[in-house]
Amino acid sequence: MIVWAGAILLLVAVMLAVCWWGSGIILHPPKMSPMAVFPEQFGLRYERFTCTTADGLTLKGWFIPSKTGDKRTVLMCHGWGDNKGELLKQTHFLNETGGFNLVYFDFRSHGESQGNITTIGGQETIDFNAAVSWLKNSKPEYSKAIGVFGLSMGAAVTCVSMPKHPELRCAVVESPFSHYQDLVRRWAWEELHVPYFPMIAITLLFLRLRVGDPLVDSFHPVESVAHIAPRPLLIIAGSMDKLMPPHDVRRVHNAAGRPKQLWMIEGAPHAKCHETAGLEYETRVTDFFQHNL
Repeated sequence: MIVWAGAILLLVAVMLAVCWWGSGIILHPPKMSPMAVFPEQFGLRYERFTCTTADGLTLKGWFIPSKTGDKRTVLMCHGWGDNKGELLKQTHFLNETGGFNLVYFDFRSHGESQGNITTIGGQETIDFNAAVSWLKNSKPEYSKAIGVFGLSMGAAVTCVSMPKHPELRCAVVESPFSHYQDLVRRWAWEELHVPYFPMIAITLLFLRLRVGDPLVDSFHPVESVAHIAPRPLLIIAGSMDKLMPPHDVRRVHNAAGRPKQLWMIEGAPHAKCHETAGLEYETRVTDFFQHNL
């Protein structure tokens, strides 16, 4: 009997340790892109800036001015584990051929920004607010027509944050997830083959405790995206995306108000829609902002 009790206690201890480790993966992405891409590599002029979040973190960013003097601006939001340089590599065409001013910034604990943890959107909305405030206060002449581009986590943050910023005119979001807990469950199963119950449920409990926010996993773009309307929204997805699969992106599209568009790119895995679609991607994204900013 004592042996069985000891075995059960050991099993519980191991399970709790794994769940604690799992919450740490959410807070500290295992694959963080190095800060290796900068605007000068593409011959782009830029201005470095910093902004401070409501909870006291310093975020680092770049303002890339239009080469044509265009006043329209696009706020650029990168994905989990990436940084502003990785997003610049995929989207600098918006400045070079589209002529837009571009504002890139690193979310907390990414790239050059401060922060010890990332929450896949739960607290990154605070960073979004700080970047919008910096643009409006520091570049008022470029704040009359602002659009947003978001990729993956940045797309989800855009869906949740835009309803609070009516001054933002339109958005392109690539691979947004619909529901925070579903994303964690899906990633854990795809990458680690860990079932939701009880492992992920306990992991999310530990996450709330470690962040100190009981609502950190109550981050559901599918519940917010409808409030972006009547501002135009272009949602992009990859047909081979396993992290944000087509059916999940369609949930976000179905919940959104009009006007909206869904572009499913055949054969594209996660965060590779531009790479897969090439010039068509650049043309469609540029045209969307040209017509709606």
